[in-house]
Amino acid sequence: MEPRLYIIMRKDIPDMNPGKAMAQAAHAQADFDAYLSSMTGTDNDEFWQAISKWREDREFGTTLVLSATLKNMQTVNDINDHCGMTVDPTYPWRNWYGELFTSRETTCMWSFVYCEDEIEYMSQFNLHK
Repeated sequence: MEPRLYIIMRKDIPDMNPGKAMAQAAHAQADFDAYLSSMTGTDNDEFWQAISKWREDREFGTTLVLSATLKNMQTVNDINDHCGMTVDPTYPWRNWYGELFTSRETTCMWSFVYCEDEIEYMSQFNLHK
């Protein structure tokens, strides 16, 4: 199996539209990059070998964007060693009346997987639309 980076977008969040989703996915990628920068390891480490394989000859590899609820995301976070939640401290949303509010929201997450059972687990989630 090929290593993959999954970005999982919340489908149970108010006022998430395609433009906001793309911005939040960029935040998740930035969180993943920060995670990699903070990691220590060697090329002999299974994780770093998977990162190298994922990147091939560039700075990124196959990335899939999925859709799930916050509860589903928390489960992924609990079972995967290499993942993290992305929190936007000023997530903008409008109520039914069109009034603008901001709130601290977990908008999405990233999850780097490279084992067959992890990839199989992620297959239960639909691609984000």
